[in-house]
Amino acid sequence: MQLPGVLLGVVGSLGRGVFGQRLHYAFACSAKSQLQRHGAAAQSCGVLSRCFSGVPAHTIVGMPALSPTMSQGNIAKWHVKPGQEVSPGSVLADIETDKATLAFENQDEGFVAKLLVPDGARDIPIGQPVLVLVEDASSVAAFANFTPGQSAPADAAPAAPVEQPPAATAAPALMEHAYPPHTRLTMPSLSPTMDRGNIVAWKVSPGAAIKAGDVLADIETDKATLAYEAVAEEGYVAALLVPEGTRDVAVGTPLALLVEAPEHLAAFARLTPEQAHALALGPQSGQAAAAAGITPPASQGPAEAAPRVVASERLGPAARLLLESSGLKPEDVTPTGPNNIITKADVLAAIAGGVKPGSAAAAKPAATKPVAAATAPAAATLKAAAPVAAATAAAQHSAGSAGPSGSGGSGGGSYTDTPNSQIRRIIAARLLDSKRNTPSLYMRADACLDAVADLRASLAARGTKVSVNDCVLRAVALALRDVPAANVHWDEAAGDVRAFGGVDISVAVATERGLITPIVRAADVKGLLAVSREVRALALKAKDNKLKPEEFTGGSFTVSNLGMYGLTHFSAIINPPQAAILAVGGATERVVLVGGQPAVRSAMSVTLSADGRVYDGELAGAVLAAFRRHMEQPYELLGATSS
Repeated sequence: MQLPGVLLGVVGSLGRGVFGQRLHYAFACSAKSQLQRHGAAAQSCGVLSRCFSGVPAHTIVGMPALSPTMSQGNIAKWHVKPGQEVSPGSVLADIETDKATLAFENQDEGFVAKLLVPDGARDIPIGQPVLVLVEDASSVAAFANFTPGQSAPADAAPAAPVEQPPAATAAPALMEHAYPPHTRLTMPSLSPTMDRGNIVAWKVSPGAAIKAGDVLADIETDKATLAYEAVAEEGYVAALLVPEGTRDVAVGTPLALLVEAPEHLAAFARLTPEQAHALALGPQSGQAAAAAGITPPASQGPAEAAPRVVASERLGPAARLLLESSGLKPEDVTPTGPNNIITKADVLAAIAGGVKPGSAAAAKPAATKPVAAATAPAAATLKAAAPVAAATAAAQHSAGSAGPSGSGGSGGGSYTDTPNSQIRRIIAARLLDSKRNTPSLYMRADACLDAVADLRASLAARGTKVSVNDCVLRAVALALRDVPAANVHWDEAAGDVRAFGGVDISVAVATERGLITPIVRAADVKGLLAVSREVRALALKAKDNKLKPEEFTGGSFTVSNLGMYGLTHFSAIINPPQAAILAVGGATERVVLVGGQPAVRSAMSVTLSADGRVYDGELAGAVLAAFRRHMEQPYELLGATSS
């Protein structure tokens, strides 16, 4: 029997490491399907297989994924040995990744039962078992000759045979061992805020040979459409598990299968949709069968409900955001974090497993009802699975296409469903979270634009054009330079204020797919003309969907300008994790008193939205005063300044 791999998510902190520095990461289980605990306690959940019936309860730890691009790693050095006691924070091994050599820290208490791979082992795929942990020192000796996937010891009593229809044993979810060795390519995380993506187009087909650097697919993220490149993978595409046009594919969901040799391709040539789905989920036969529409043989008696882990009320911001955006409740998710805390990986695993909102509540009364006897052989069930899967795919496809729908609600009016882009879905979720959880304060100020108009006219006479928005961006950057206490953000995990390392201004740009915020890096040390050129280039790339991740990831402050639409003022929603955003209105002519005489001046209103945990009234006022000063005395905007 083939053991499920364990993917461990990076949640960790920076310490000493490569080239005189060492990077330390803490790892947390991503889901029950990623870290299976074997033993009597797990047997009630169906995790324990007979092949482990003679082995004490234990935990299989797999090669972790230490970076989004890592597909395999090398064990540079073990820091533990069999029989050694470990606790949370203990360094288990140094692992060489595609980026650096990192310390693999333990998260559980227990004893090392066996090291499954030696020092110096190379090219270990993500998820391959590398270590066995047990809870008691007395259990260590039982694992002296242990091998993952081994059968029960010879002296163990043979399990009673279970009669099943022959077709049931051929269920695709249970046949992974029948296929040649293969590697799963999963949906990558192409931006820090990405939790799912859309497959826009495949650039490879089954049978194609690939090598590092080849583009496998175009993936639409929450920010842009990016090329998914093979990083360290080499081999042949055995199967594409997710078709083009599939939307909302959770990060970590298997997308394709690779094999090392072309002679292995034939084994995957006739995969049915349900077999492909089962292989995608790996040895999780129950989940694979359910997702493929395969009904397992029902027992003849009442089914006992498996004990459910009660999740802690504590939630991190990432897990809370995912729960809100997916509609899931905490009770719908199986927690794997310390003290039963739900992690981001737990929610992603639930989404990938097809968990529906409210499924936990619906399962309670169902668990007490006797399960009806199976009335159809498993072969008929499997035969019916393909049409069900096809119908589901067709329904998903039709839901994603715009078209007139029937009457909506009691009013009887018609409506049209328009598919939402991934960018707009993420924007909606993030801004909803910001509005709910960020205590915001708002302040407005006016700035005279006469001096800016003179500066622009002077530059235009020399053949150089700059916009008012260029001047605003540069003035904001200088204001943050002058008031460094405002160039900060609230660190949710630490519960403290943290300063940004540079003044990086995000510029809100509207595109057909939604709003995106490319970033002008180090805007406080660049001159006005350099900022103007960079903003134009970034805006053009944003509208053409050609921004690179580093061009829209990060930023310390956002500027949103809607003055071109005739708005005099508005309030913008803070873009987490930033702590402030400046909403810029259009210029208007106003009558003011100058020396006791009425005069007409051009002025603009700006509104600062700021996180009340970071800004107070005095700090917000200081930033607006500095901004106004630079707009009304704009000649410092021109020259670059030393950092």
